[in-house]
Amino acid sequence: MKFTAKDPSTGLIHSLDAKAENYNGEQGYRILYENGSSFFIANKYGCWRSMDDHHADVGFLENIGMAIEHNYTAT
Repeated sequence: MKFTAKDPSTGLIHSLDAKAENYNGEQGYRILYENGSSFFIANKYGCWRSMDDHHADVGFLENIGMAIEHNYTAT
């Protein structure tokens, strides 16, 4: 699923792609940047978290989660 999400810590809007994935027994999404780098997120206890030690602003993860859950800005 392609979508855009704003990183509130930098103000940048990123064009991203989310692919469902099972990572180390956790069901979530592999988030891919346009440049090919990626990280894995999962919803744990109602909060979207990076699960593969990728540092991301909590607000950015929330914006990504909202886009995935509600398909707000999917293209």
